[in-house]
Amino acid sequence: MKYTLLSSAIALAFSSTALAKTVYVAPNGDDSNDGSQNAPFATFAQANSVLTAGDTLMIAGGEYRQTLKISQSGNADNPIKVRALNDADVLITATESLSGWSQHSGNIYSASVNMTIDREFRQVYHKDKLMQIARWPNDSDNDVFTIDAHELHAKGSDSSIAVSGIPNLDLTGGYMWYLGEHSGTSWTRTITSNSQSQINFTKVDITKWPFSNHNPSKKIDGGYGRFFVFGTLELLDNAKEWFYDSAAQTLYFQPADGQQPSDGEVEYTARQHTVELNGNFIDVEGIDVWGGNVRLVGNNNRFAAAKITHGRERLDALNNSSAQIGDGSIYVQGQNALIENNVLHHGSISGIFIAGWQDKGNGSQIIGNEIRYFDTLGIHASPIRSGADNVKILKNTISDTGRDGMYVSGTDSEIAYNDVSRNALINNDGGLFYTVGNKEPRNIEIHHNWWHDAVVRDYNDNRIAGIYLDNNSKGFLVHHNVVWNVPWSALQLNWDNWDNHIYHNTFIDAEKAMGEWINGHNPRDNRVWNNFSNKLDWIQSAAYDLDSNLIDENVQQLVDPSKLSFMPKQGSDLLDKARTIDDFTKPFTGPAPDIGAYEAGGIAWTAGVNAIEDKCVECKSDPTSEPVFGAVEPTPDPDPDPTPEPDPTPAPTPDPKPDPEPETSSSSGGGSLGFTALLLAWIGLRRRG
Repeated sequence: MKYTLLSSAIALAFSSTALAKTVYVAPNGDDSNDGSQNAPFATFAQANSVLTAGDTLMIAGGEYRQTLKISQSGNADNPIKVRALNDADVLITATESLSGWSQHSGNIYSASVNMTIDREFRQVYHKDKLMQIARWPNDSDNDVFTIDAHELHAKGSDSSIAVSGIPNLDLTGGYMWYLGEHSGTSWTRTITSNSQSQINFTKVDITKWPFSNHNPSKKIDGGYGRFFVFGTLELLDNAKEWFYDSAAQTLYFQPADGQQPSDGEVEYTARQHTVELNGNFIDVEGIDVWGGNVRLVGNNNRFAAAKITHGRERLDALNNSSAQIGDGSIYVQGQNALIENNVLHHGSISGIFIAGWQDKGNGSQIIGNEIRYFDTLGIHASPIRSGADNVKILKNTISDTGRDGMYVSGTDSEIAYNDVSRNALINNDGGLFYTVGNKEPRNIEIHHNWWHDAVVRDYNDNRIAGIYLDNNSKGFLVHHNVVWNVPWSALQLNWDNWDNHIYHNTFIDAEKAMGEWINGHNPRDNRVWNNFSNKLDWIQSAAYDLDSNLIDENVQQLVDPSKLSFMPKQGSDLLDKARTIDDFTKPFTGPAPDIGAYEAGGIAWTAGVNAIEDKCVECKSDPTSEPVFGAVEPTPDPDPDPTPEPDPTPAPTPDPKPDPEPETSSSSGGGSLGFTALLLAWIGLRRRG
């Protein structure tokens, strides 16, 4: 029949368009309503119960103290969309407010509250600012990255520390945060008893990593580490401190101004999650969250154009045996997630965490996000941390974090055009980029990134690298990166590092260009070609093939690095001195490529959320073309001061939003011009049939 195929097309169009609906939720809604714009639901749970593939959930402006949990699924052609109605400000918070305060003693006030959330996740906010659990020594500067810890000068054990000068208080049931002299990671344990000269805590296994390197019986550089204690009422003696008595269900709090809090001024964490996408093909855009994290559990989900503030504030796990926590302000467990154009500020662990076991997280992309002020615990966490395969991490701006700026270990991944700075605010022996290797090659490409301005602390030996390919890293392609102002190696490789290709990088003001720690292993088959540094030296061993690299200690080869202008200047020794590489394509001007990360006559590429990509379509390799000695004109970063207060920096401008969905009620179908045209064509064919 002539209209068979068209009939099928119309049936598909009808199923995907005519049956799609828009469901509404509003602060003044009611779950007994029908979910239309004039009669919206009150809860996301009720909206979820009626959503199907192709539907849109429109959320009216306002604040929502509930979790946006979607278990329904869309499909590739018809995702479920979640949007803010009329682009209004929508905030989902995981907190609840407190009232009924009374004076406890002095400037300390109390209120009754039943905090049912697990103790690791209990947090308190006053006037939208994170408060401090009662502790000693006190946080004297209100900076969560200066640890204000007490140094240990006497040997401890796997379950005790020998101390002097601590308050004469019973700390039993509180907690001890400990950072070894190596300061690579911290850990937290429950205090079992104490005196003024000794604190006893839940035993750790000092025969296994991380405790083997980080424990109070191990003396490094004359010390045994440092600690602080927290989590008892007796320690509550400073402004902005709090303590929760779970037995009495009472919160004690000392405000900064010493005045009794008004009702609603103080909030506490009541839920772990603000958004939880358990279904597949769900697209959430423009929904801000506070005080709880976003979980992308299903596959093919998108989370975009949001501000996530204090998404995961918590204690370390009190039985943690691996120096890391598989969680973050955005936690990705599903495959093919897309996280783009968000602003993430403040978190005690990772910013975006992509799981990497049993194929979880594979194929995910993290693009165009601003991520600042993370890993205040000082563990193995980072603003972006991924163990999944086939991941792309592109054009993100990252700064201010306790340890590593970024960690990626999954195979077949790409890290490009990221601007990463100000790491190591607590820890040591890390990198602006950090990874640990494996037996097999990773096939990870790291290119066109800026890695810079690592932080120096006076309590460690400042082993902070730019790009750190730690133990047994294999199969990395590292090219066109700029590393500057780091206190250790611009590029560090350890143990059995094999088959790593290091091409066309620029290293400025590192302690040294490259470093390695073999420790009895056998590195081999690494290429170091066409790189520039102003500090010595390239690794001189048979494991590294060195070719066409240049060191000039005066940095006179570049236009103006102080203004982020890393192009070779006119007359530079970098010009046309690089070798061509058969299996590596690099457009260039002149008779040969230039050494370093930039090609005179090429693109003055930049990194971060507003990155200019090095897509050189006009500068094909041409021996007769003339170089251009231009300067990079970067978009300046906000003030890098790592304040623990919420940062007012606006979100990066996202891609233009699609046109709003038709505002139909939950019980009526939304039509389209495409469907009408198909229907008329079908009718015409039938009349002629």
